[in-house]
Order: sequence, then C-alpha cells, then structure tokens
Amino acid sequence: MPTLLRNGIVLRYANYKESDRILTIFTREQGLISASARGCRRPKSPLLGASEPFVYGEFALFERNGGKYTVDACDVRESFYPIREDVSRFAGGMSMLLLTEKSGATENGEALFSLLYYALSFLSYGKAEPADITICFFVRALHQLGLRPALTECACCGKDLRARRQLRFAPQLGGAVCGECVEAGTPIQALSLEAMRRMLLLRDEDMDKVRLPAAVRAELKGAMRAYASYILEYDFKSFDQI
Repeated sequence: MPTLLRNGIVLRYANYKESDRILTIFTREQGLISASARGCRRPKSPLLGASEPFVYGEFALFERNGGKYTVDACDVRESFYPIREDVSRFAGGMSMLLLTEKSGATENGEALFSLLYYALSFLSYGKAEPADITICFFVRALHQLGLRPALTECACCGKDLRARRQLRFAPQLGGAVCGECVEAGTPIQALSLEAMRRMLLLRDEDMDKVRLPAAVRAELKGAMRAYASYILEYDFKSFDQI
C-alpha cells in the first residue's frame, strides 16, 4: 500500500519492546490514529525527535492490513520545547493533549487540529497566563466537539442567565443553572460565564488576547476541570498544577 502523508501532533507514547514506541497522533486529515515508531528509542534513530508528546510534523505512514500504521519518517515542524521548561505550561499542555485524546475525535479533525496547534503555540511563545490559554482551549474544544456546557440559558429551565445574579455551575446537569432551579453544583460569577461566552467568539489566532482576573481564573479552572472530567469520564488532574 502507498505511504500516507499526515500532518499530526503527538499526544502520547507507550514504550514497546526494546526500542519501539506506539504513538497516539492527532492528525489534521483523519483525527486520532495509532502508529508504531520502530527503533525510535535508539540514540541515532531518525525518529527519536519525532516520538515525543507535543511534536508537530508531517508523518510518512505505511498502512498495513487492518488499518495499522507504521511511521516511516517525520519532517518535524515544531517541538514546542518551551512547554517542557515550565511546570504550569507543561500541565496546561498535557491537559490539552489529554482532552484531545479522550474526545475520541477520529474524523473531521481540522478545526480541532487548528485550535490545538494555536493553543500549543501560544502556550510556548505567547504572553498570556498558561491557565488562561488552557481554559480557553477547553471551552472552545468542547464547543467544537458538541459538548459545550450551558452558558447563556439555564441547563434546567432554559431561562436567560445574563440578567441573574445567583448562578451555579453543575457539570452533572449540563453547565450553568439559575439558583431558583437547584442548589447543586458550585456558585459561579456572571463574569465567569461571560468570559467563556467571549472565548467562543475569538478566532484561534486571537486566543493569546485572553486575560482573566485572578478570581475568574480560579473559578473557571475548577469549573472546566469538573465539567470535562464528568463529560469525558476522565479526571484531568493536571489542571491542579496550571
């Protein structure tokens, strides 16, 4: 079968045998794929630099029977190395990679790929707080995946929340709710909901403009971790270190 060229970002790896790795790669063209990188752990392997999380490049893949892939070569375009030099950046980056993987996006990955690429770029080289970029990525990614929490209307009764003061955020109920409906979840400021609504209006190229007040940042870190953990059934512990 012919070699396939795929633009991808490595989400994670699993060591295999003595010198191989199984890579989970999120590709622009076909979403999530798994591919073996044979001999990549050898010191002189041409695949050594392409077999780490965060690496973005053009992967030459050989497809075997049954949809299994082997990495023949990779033209590394960006390693996003600064992410590895800071605990907060690294925690934010790992949270993004984990959300992408746990979403199970196996097709129509172009929009999410663009979002992940820009988010990692700003996390590496931008001036915004790592937490702000990470929160923005989560809000926008969940929206693209059709999993966005309720932000404007109460998840229970459907009433407009923008003129209400007593608000709560309940992942198990679908997002923001008015205080008249339930007492479940945790209190959330109207400003925090407005911040998330504005994040959805940004272009990927403008994510670095997000600047959250400290109180809003703390509130949204808790809300987005709880919501993503509930929806995707995975505890995003890395959020604690952003």
